[in-house]
Amino acid sequence: MSRIIFLLLFSCSLIALDKPNIIIILTDDLGWGDVSYHGGPIPTPNIDKLAKKGLEMNRFYSAPTCSPTRASMLTGINSLANGVIRPYANPRTESYGMPLYHKIMPEFLLEAGYQTALSGKWHLGMSSDEYLPSSRGFQQTYGHMNGGIDYYDHSFSGRLDWHRDNIPLVEEGYATNLIADEAIRIIENKDKNKPLFLYVAFNAPHTPIQAEKDVMDEMMFIESIDDRKYAANIYSLDREIGKIINVIEKENLLENTIILFFSDNGPVFDVDPIAATIAPGLLDAKGNTMGLKGSKGSAYEGGIRVPAIFYWKGVMENLKSEQFFFSDDILPTLLSAANISYDPSKFTGVDRWDDLISNQVKLPVNAMTGNIIISDDRALFNDRWKLYYTQNVYTNSEKRFELYDIISDPFEKNDVSKEFPEIFKSMKKTLNEAPFVLQPPYINPTKMYLYGDRFPDKPEIVGSPWLDREYEVAKIHSTFVQTIVFTWVLFLAFKQFTFPLLLILVFFILYFVRKKIINS
Repeated sequence: MSRIIFLLLFSCSLIALDKPNIIIILTDDLGWGDVSYHGGPIPTPNIDKLAKKGLEMNRFYSAPTCSPTRASMLTGINSLANGVIRPYANPRTESYGMPLYHKIMPEFLLEAGYQTALSGKWHLGMSSDEYLPSSRGFQQTYGHMNGGIDYYDHSFSGRLDWHRDNIPLVEEGYATNLIADEAIRIIENKDKNKPLFLYVAFNAPHTPIQAEKDVMDEMMFIESIDDRKYAANIYSLDREIGKIINVIEKENLLENTIILFFSDNGPVFDVDPIAATIAPGLLDAKGNTMGLKGSKGSAYEGGIRVPAIFYWKGVMENLKSEQFFFSDDILPTLLSAANISYDPSKFTGVDRWDDLISNQVKLPVNAMTGNIIISDDRALFNDRWKLYYTQNVYTNSEKRFELYDIISDPFEKNDVSKEFPEIFKSMKKTLNEAPFVLQPPYINPTKMYLYGDRFPDKPEIVGSPWLDREYEVAKIHSTFVQTIVFTWVLFLAFKQFTFPLLLILVFFILYFVRKKIINS
C-alpha cells in the first residue's frame, strides 16, 4: 500500500513539474503613456526590453480601478459580476472583502501542484482572517494589504501596513525595492519539485508619489519637480522589474516560465474634485495616456486600456498582438496554458491561449468592465463596437450612453450611436441585462473623509489593524451628520466657488430672517 501511495505522489509531482512557472507582474496606476515603448517621456528600458522580446498586447483592458481588476484577474469574472466593483479602503470603514464563494487563481494552481506566493499589494479585503491572501491559496505572503501606502514607513491612514506571512513587519527601505527583493528571494529559493506561481503586485506608481533621491537626480532633464518625482517613481519600478527578469534568466527558468506584465488601470491625472478631497494624494499623480480619453476611474480608453506584455521564451516572443484581452480572461487563459482543467461556464473571461500563441485576432463578444465609485462607469465591447455608459451615483444624474467604433476611433472622438441605432439599442439592452453584483456599495464620502484613505504629513505608526484587530468598524453616522460632512466635502471640492456660495447662503439666511420678522 505504501508503495502505491509513493508512486501516486511521485507521478503527481512529475505532472506538476511539466507545468510552466507563472509570474504575474502587476503595476498600480501605470498609464498607456507612462512607458517609453508607447512614446512616453519617462524612460522604461527594462519594460521596453520585455515588450520587444515578448508578445506586446495592444488591446489589453483592465477595470477602471485597482481592486476590481485584481478580483477579475483572480476570479476569471468581470468586475461588474464578481462582487468587487470599487477599491477597498481602511478596514475601519468596511467589514468585507472579495466574496469568499469564489475559487481564485492560487487555489486552482495550488491544487495542481504549484508553489504559490504573493509579494506586494493585496487590496481585496483585510477586515478578518478569511479575507487575507493566506486564506485564499497563497502559501507565502509579503507586503501590504491596502492600497496607496507610504513608500518609506509603509503606513496607510496613519497605521503600519506591512507584513510577512501575516506577521507585522517593521522594515526599512523603499517599498518598490522591497517588493522586488522578496520576489527575487522567492525565485532563487523556489521549490525545485514544484512549478512556481508568483504574483508580484507593486504599489508604484500609485500615490503618494514618492521617489528615491538618487533616481530624482537622474531625472534632472525633467524641469517640473512634481513631474520629475513621478518619473523617478516609475524609473525605480522599471529598474526593479528588470532585476526580477534577470534573476529568472539567471536561474535558467525563462524557457519554462510564463511572464505576464500589465497595469491594474489607467493613470491618475483627471481627478474628480470630491475624490481629491477624500484622497488628497491623488493630486500628486502626473500620469499620461498619450491622448486616450479619460483616466483612472473612467471606462473610457484612458482608464482601462493599459500597457501589457506576455512573454514565454520560445513560445511567445517578438510579436505584437491586436487581440482584445480583458483582465477576466487571465485566469482561464493561464489555466489552459498550464493544462489545468476547469469549467468555462464559471467564468465570464475567455481562454485566449491558442489565439495568443498563434497571434490570431478574435473580436470580443459582449466583454464588459467597469466600476462604481463616485460615478458608475461601464464599458461593453462587442465585435468592433464599444458602448460607454456613465452616471453620477450621488446626484443620480441622467444615464449617458455613447457608442464608438473602437478599432477605427481609439481616441473616442466620434459617438456613432445615431448612425448605428440598431447596434446601439442592442448593446444597451445587453449592458442593462448583464449579471451585476452590487457588493459592496459605492464609497460613502462621509465615512471615507473621516476614517479612510487619508495621508497625514507625519503618520504615527501604531500597528496593523488588519492583523491585530485593534479597531472597530466605524458606524454610519446619522443622516444629519452625513449631510453636514458631505456638505463640507463639497465645499472643499469646489472651494473656487466659495464667494458665490457664501453669497447664496447669506441670501437664504436674510430671506428666512426677513420672513420670520414679517410673520411675527
